[in-house]
Amino acid sequence: MNIRIACLGLVFLASLGVAQESTNSAKTGAAERAAMLETLQRGKEITVRNERYQLLPEVAAVERKLRQETPQQALAPLGAGAGQIIETKGSFVLFRSSPRKAAMVEERGGAVVYPTVLNTRSGTLGVLTGTLVVVPKSMGDAAGIASQYGLAMEKEYPHIGTVFFRVKANGDIADAATALQSDSRIENAYPEIVEYMHAPK
Repeated sequence: MNIRIACLGLVFLASLGVAQESTNSAKTGAAERAAMLETLQRGKEITVRNERYQLLPEVAAVERKLRQETPQQALAPLGAGAGQIIETKGSFVLFRSSPRKAAMVEERGGAVVYPTVLNTRSGTLGVLTGTLVVVPKSMGDAAGIASQYGLAMEKEYPHIGTVFFRVKANGDIADAATALQSDSRIENAYPEIVEYMHAPK
């Protein structure tokens, strides 16, 4: 009986030790991540539904073309290595790259490269896809808005009064979003940001 109690006590203490080690490990990981984020350059600010984001000129994202493609394989056409990977977000691989002046989607080495942002409240990273979600006061203004700002219309949803625009090649997503947000014909406008995403299986 005493041996059984002693064994149960040891198992309990061992599980506490594992839990403590796992908690310490998580705290260390969080501290390392926070320190890494502090080293990154910050760029323009973007507001999306009362959340504030800052562009990260030194961080880019590339999307894996195939489910079985590894993050390293996705980066290979860009000449980037595993040591530059910051994190994966679903099919996107976020990595350190040379600083970019504009927040634009561009093609490099046969891969599409996306700009990234930091959520200043939560500390999560997000990917700017190049799509702008716009709610015009009148759907009849959609074509004029696209023409004025050099945007391509992707989809229109009149029943919910929303238009999806695409920023054209060499267009700055942050600048386009800011201009649209100050246009009197528009009720709401914001760039699409992929912030939370399940990893592909």
